[in-house]
Amino acid sequence: MFRLSKRRKRFITGLITVIAVGLTFCLISHLNLLHGIFLKSNDFLFKAEDSNSKADPDEKIVIVAIDDKSLEQLGRFSSWPRSYHAELINTLAESGARVVVFDVLFSEPSIDDDELITSMKQAGNVILPVANTLEAHQPAMTGETIVSGTIIKPLKPFEESALAVGHANMVPDEDGIVRRLTLFTPDNEYQQPALALAAIAEYLRRPQIIEALPQDSYLSFAGRSIPLDNANNMLINYKVNPAAPLSFEAVSYVDVLRNGISPEIFQDKIVLIGITATGFGDIFWTPMGRVMSGVELHAQAMHTILTGNFLKPAPTSITFLSILFLALLCGLAVLRLRILLATLSAVFLSIIYFLIAFYFFDRGVLLNMLYPPLAVAGSFVGVNLHNVMTERLEKNEITKTFGRYVSPSVATMILGSLDEGSLKLGGEERTVTILFADVRNFTGLSEEMNPQKLVSILNRYLSLIIKAVLQYDGMVNKFGGDSIMAIWNVPINCPEHALLAIKAAVDAQQALRELQEKVRNLPKMEFGIGINTGNVVAGNMGSVDRLEYSVIGDAVNIAARLAGAAPGGGVWIGNETFNLVNGYVNAMPLAPLSLKGKQAKFQAYEVTGIRDRQPDDPISVMD
Repeated sequence: MFRLSKRRKRFITGLITVIAVGLTFCLISHLNLLHGIFLKSNDFLFKAEDSNSKADPDEKIVIVAIDDKSLEQLGRFSSWPRSYHAELINTLAESGARVVVFDVLFSEPSIDDDELITSMKQAGNVILPVANTLEAHQPAMTGETIVSGTIIKPLKPFEESALAVGHANMVPDEDGIVRRLTLFTPDNEYQQPALALAAIAEYLRRPQIIEALPQDSYLSFAGRSIPLDNANNMLINYKVNPAAPLSFEAVSYVDVLRNGISPEIFQDKIVLIGITATGFGDIFWTPMGRVMSGVELHAQAMHTILTGNFLKPAPTSITFLSILFLALLCGLAVLRLRILLATLSAVFLSIIYFLIAFYFFDRGVLLNMLYPPLAVAGSFVGVNLHNVMTERLEKNEITKTFGRYVSPSVATMILGSLDEGSLKLGGEERTVTILFADVRNFTGLSEEMNPQKLVSILNRYLSLIIKAVLQYDGMVNKFGGDSIMAIWNVPINCPEHALLAIKAAVDAQQALRELQEKVRNLPKMEFGIGINTGNVVAGNMGSVDRLEYSVIGDAVNIAARLAGAAPGGGVWIGNETFNLVNGYVNAMPLAPLSLKGKQAKFQAYEVTGIRDRQPDDPISVMD
């Protein structure tokens, strides 16, 4: 059966993480959960365009501004006689203006209405606004602005005298910024066109303003295909002129009224008349981070329709593909490269996407500026978290596997030293207790059975000794074929190391006897156990290429000699160990022993049991 390597498994799980991140952001994009942030992010393109723009004023649109100068010289706007507007219309007609568009609502009667009506009829090119008392809302699933409400129209004589009427409403998005224009709204059975759409239709001398209803999210108009959303909104492609207060050629209302402006300025132009003076509240925030008056917003919408420079959001499929593709590239970089290079790769991917977005923005396609870059960040964070978790699991597995060869405490210490870069040769002098367990008559047993069976049986017995050692906080240090060595008080401090070693030995011998009684056909192996306490050097032994944590000293040799001398099933301890546990174990002194390599006789004791210890009883401890 084919099995994957750990490295390949880690790579595959990393890819699964990347795909999960990508699909999550696709879902967030589909549900529009971050709609407010999404709107702000797309404004970045407009701001960048604004800062780099060197556009000249549109030669086909002129704004007659009811500005502060006009109010200063003509008085408060609410007190202006409508004869001013009649005179203005006459002047513009004489100057050859093709279309005159008012962003002023004439819904209340006045004593000089007849004069204004006469001028409008004579000019035959005046377009008036209607105002909708609209309520705007954004459905949770689409985020598109939908409006509803009633329409306030100009007085009937004015409406009949005008060339056309159109709604003048500018509905901001939920964050108060105007990004789109509703091209037409329902008015009973009639579709009320936007003021900008009506003005361009008349400017281009179209027989009808709305020639056909939208199809496939496009409105066919004068040879143009205007992209719309589900609420009949057109994105305004703002044209800016950083060097001028207005992005279009503008003249003061009072200057036109007093013949202070050359007539050529209005020749064959769309002339917009509206308020730009401060204090009227007819101002709106735009995606560029600047405010514009309502009349300039209408001019911006007219410019977008007239030039055909429409903006269309990229299809949802493109957004989803961008999210998945960028997430995958970033994820592969994190999986394959070091953290610094992976970080630079993530930044590079984001920059490349922004540059591509600028390129398409200039060509009328508005790429999603939020979710694809977020997918890069999400993939970067997600895969790095995957790597951290995987490395932690692998480290735990290494520690666990390493602990099968050395004590888990030693494995942890060695791995910690590797992390700190402090793993080196050398050791320290410590007082420890050493336990040796040696099989009696192992040579005879090895001659009677095959090696594989012998190893299997030996491991079964040794596992009981190991279990007892670990239960009493000892460290299994090494195996010697038919013997095992364990130590206490290194590398972890263990104050009662002598008593714990004896308890482990007694429990191990008991467990060995119980196993033989339980499994009658199991070949019998008996272990002699020797325990000794003393000063040793504990640390990393060997070479820089091959290290082993061990203890060296005369106390180790004595423990080995005691194990070799102890009978099967017996536990012998040295004099130093006995002094530490005197009063806590039952031990019988042995005749002084002659140990190999020792000239003097050595006093040892045979442990016969463990006494019941009272909680307040003191115990001697050697440091």
